[in-house]
Amino acid sequence: MFLGMSWEDWASITTVIIFIAGVISLLFKYVVFGPFQDDIKDLNKNFKTLNDNLREIRVSIDELDKRVHEHDRRLDRHHERIKDLQNKVWGGN
Repeated sequence: MFLGMSWEDWASITTVIIFIAGVISLLFKYVVFGPFQDDIKDLNKNFKTLNDNLREIRVSIDELDKRVHEHDRRLDRHHERIKDLQNKVWGGN
């Protein structure tokens, strides 16, 4: 006996409390949080798409950076050739 109730009474009370807590938990899971499940899935899908797009953009930026460096080198070569031609023209007169 504890607080005027037998152990069987306490076991029954504990069982009822656990059952009610389980029912409330299921209600929250399916009634309250259920509608948000699809939104969360859509959000995860959008994050994945965004990450894929960012990866593609990063690759494109790297490729553009390589092209810019190549053009810069070509521009330097052209500049040197123009200087050589100017030296030949002005130096030859």
